[in-house]
Amino acid sequence: MNNGIRTVIADDHVVLRVGLKAFLEEQTDPGIHVVGDSSTGEGAIELVQSKHADLLLLDLSMPGLGGIGTTLELRRLGSTVRILILTQYAEAVYARRALEAGANGYMLKTARGEELLAAIRAVIGGGTYIDPAVAGLLMAPSLSGGPTPNSEREVYASLTPRERQVLTLVAEGFSNKEIAEALDVAVKTAMAHRANMMDKIGIHNRSKLVQFAIRMGLVTMDEKPSS
Repeated sequence: MNNGIRTVIADDHVVLRVGLKAFLEEQTDPGIHVVGDSSTGEGAIELVQSKHADLLLLDLSMPGLGGIGTTLELRRLGSTVRILILTQYAEAVYARRALEAGANGYMLKTARGEELLAAIRAVIGGGTYIDPAVAGLLMAPSLSGGPTPNSEREVYASLTPRERQVLTLVAEGFSNKEIAEALDVAVKTAMAHRANMMDKIGIHNRSKLVQFAIRMGLVTMDEKPSS
């Protein structure tokens, strides 16, 4: 099995990681060797590099650095690991953001085992795999030219109430420490909410976050957020 596809699993749900590892290591076509698992994006990056992983099965939303942020960082570091996103989000905008960040595949967690194996074969073979439930939405003409007002509204609607608060505070120029104080939470908690919010929106640039917040009506043009 050590000669199989060296695989890292990153998901903040331990039961899913354990079950997925057991399922994958039972397979012979393709042969898969799980070399590590992590509950965070930061841990996934470390494992991919230290274990020379061939494949990363990556959740989209995790505490700290989420799936899109993890993908962006691995590509920035020059990693060629094949990345297959495993997520509950069926919206096309998330798939598009993940693929633009450098992921090689996007699959829903509701997929059957044989579908997951087909996706792994595809991405390891150099191709791209998109869950059929999402692929048709990606091909829709209204989405081909980038986010539309409707798709942005859908993304905003997917944010939790706390993530919307964090988005507003970021747009108003609050630091992570100031956000934590405003929400009466730990700084690490505020940072996790911020990272998840940015992953869901698919924006990791503060000025673009401000523009998004303006379009959503959270702040107005005459407000001048601090830099």
